[in-house]
Amino acid sequence: MSLDKQMKKLSDGDSSAFESIYKKTQKAVYYTALSILRDRSLAEDVMQTTYLKVIKSARTYREGTDANAWIVRICRNEALNLKKKRGREVYLDERENEAVFGAEQTDDYGLLIDLARRTLPQDEFEVLILVAVVGYKRREVAELMNIPLSTATYKLNSATEKMIRALQNSR
Repeated sequence: MSLDKQMKKLSDGDSSAFESIYKKTQKAVYYTALSILRDRSLAEDVMQTTYLKVIKSARTYREGTDANAWIVRICRNEALNLKKKRGREVYLDERENEAVFGAEQTDDYGLLIDLARRTLPQDEFEVLILVAVVGYKRREVAELMNIPLSTATYKLNSATEKMIRALQNSR
C-alpha cells in the first residue's frame, strides 16, 4: 500500500497504519535530522518528536500530496527549531570518549558521515546527506530547502569534491 494511502488511513483514525509509515520514512527522517543537527542522539530525539507530530497532525495531511515530503518537512522544521533553541554548541565525537558514552565501534558508513560532518559546511552537508543517504533528487532537495536547483547542484558538487579530497588525504 502506498504511503499516501497509509497516511489517509492514519488520518481516518486507523493507528495500525503508523508502523508502515514509520518503516517507509524512518531513514529519510533520521538522516534529515542528522544532516541539520550533526548529532546522533539529537537526531533520534527529533525523529521521535516528528512521528508524534505526524500522528497528532495526520488529519491535516492532504491526500494526494507527497506524504514523504510532508513528513520530512515536519522533521526539518523540528530539527531547525531545536538547533536554534540550543544555540551554538560544540560537537563532541562519542568515539573520542567511548568509555564515557558507551559507544560501540562505528561502521564505515558512520565514519563517512562523521568525516562529512567534520569536513563540510552545514548547507553542503545537508544537501549531501539528503541526496546520497536519503536518496532525494537534487530538485527535491532544492524544494525542501527552499533554494534554487542550481544552488543545490553547486552545493552537492562542492561537497562531493571536498569529500573526495578529504578521503584522499586520510589515506
